[in-house]
Amino acid sequence: MVKEIGGKSVSVTLKEMGVNCWLPKRFIEGERCQRVMECTYPEKKTCKSVNTEIAYLHQERREAEDRCTTKISKLLAERNG
Repeated sequence: MVKEIGGKSVSVTLKEMGVNCWLPKRFIEGERCQRVMECTYPEKKTCKSVNTEIAYLHQERREAEDRCTTKISKLLAERNG
């Protein structure tokens, strides 16, 4: 059982600690893990970093789309203006 006891602090049971992944980030909501894409551990199912990484990648995609849309709009305005 994982219990959050502070902003970046958690208390975990021996069972949770006795797994393949020892990265503390997997217990803390909102933390990103640099290994989440290549993770093959069964603990990935309960890893808090998975949802954070997905949200980060979606945000990164939206920002890239916004940059492209802005550039295209400027180019079209210059061409038509």
